[in-house]
Amino acid sequence: MFLKLFQIKNYKLFTVNMGLLGMAIAITVPFLVLYATQQLGMTKGQYGLLMALAASASFTVNSIVARFSDSGKINRKYLIITALIMGALCFSIYFYIHTIWIFIVLYAMFQGLGAPAMPQMYASARESINESSYKDRSIFANTVLRSTFSLGFLFGPLIGTLLLTIFGYDGLFGGTVILFLTVLVLLIIFYKEPKKVIHNIVGNFTENKAPNLMKEPTLLIPFLAFILLHVGQWMYTLNMPLYVTEYLKDDESHVGYLASLCAGLEVPFMIILGIIASRFKTKSLLMIGSIFGFGYYFSIGVFDDFVAMLIGQLALAFFLAILLGLGISYFQDILPEFPGYASTLFANAMVIGQLGGNLLGGIMSDIVGLGNVFFVSSLAIALAFILLIFTKEHNVQTEIN
Repeated sequence: MFLKLFQIKNYKLFTVNMGLLGMAIAITVPFLVLYATQQLGMTKGQYGLLMALAASASFTVNSIVARFSDSGKINRKYLIITALIMGALCFSIYFYIHTIWIFIVLYAMFQGLGAPAMPQMYASARESINESSYKDRSIFANTVLRSTFSLGFLFGPLIGTLLLTIFGYDGLFGGTVILFLTVLVLLIIFYKEPKKVIHNIVGNFTENKAPNLMKEPTLLIPFLAFILLHVGQWMYTLNMPLYVTEYLKDDESHVGYLASLCAGLEVPFMIILGIIASRFKTKSLLMIGSIFGFGYYFSIGVFDDFVAMLIGQLALAFFLAILLGLGISYFQDILPEFPGYASTLFANAMVIGQLGGNLLGGIMSDIVGLGNVFFVSSLAIALAFILLIFTKEHNVQTEIN
């Protein structure tokens, strides 16, 4: 089944590019805050502003691009190429910008302009899947792509550590730029235009115009649900290291054990879910995943024990595999005629959830304390579960010759 996917037009290309893109994004993740605060001299507040502006810019640009990316008036290939160039520029400013506020503005701007790369690559992959004889395996195909991205994201920090150790920050940011340019060159050389395929869709959407999110409950309810799922996850991501080291009084290495185990389990779970997803409704799998996520976050506050958290990585990895592996497919199944817009909805829900989770996580840890903040994370998941109950099931998509 897996090897047959490579018969889909562009699928080999996107499989490689997703891995490289995940690696490019992840290389600087553990080290950007160190460079910004220790080398550039940013305060924590300035770095927080940098992240907030970058998230806001990503959301804004994604939303704008999504409105016309499926119209056919602009070739999606050129949208991806432009975004990849912006991504390379984003990390190249390290070499020539050393003034804090100029760095903040340019980083946020280029990060925003580069944000459409991933959702538009998913959208193009979905178009190729739709025109192939394996369109009934779209969930599995998307899940494999997401797994490849996650695999690249998993190895990114390790490669970043090696680059930083051997070449310093020049190697760290230079390596990131090279990866973005490699994805760009591969796309230019090997990309083949997919054909347009028409499908049955959920909701009353016109063929040539993407629906308005705020006016269409079919989209708004799952969009809000996904935001809450990401809020719960990012509240955990923010507070877990502090909880382990300051509340449980464990060594910093224990934080790495948890993160590595979860990441290691997440990829095979994604692949397994992709194989079995066609036998179950995506909505049902999302609700099951939410139960696992709720159970894990709630258990942290109940047990106050590192071993329990270590065991709980099974539940967390299963939850994240469903959220990240099936999320894009869920929106693309609602809007098969608008793969760019659908992929962007998922990406924007993640951006808003990350920003909201970081803000709420910091505020709630101060209010209720590290021992209780994960109960708030579980509450966000519970609210998302309730919203998922009211989402519509998708019709099976069919090709019109």
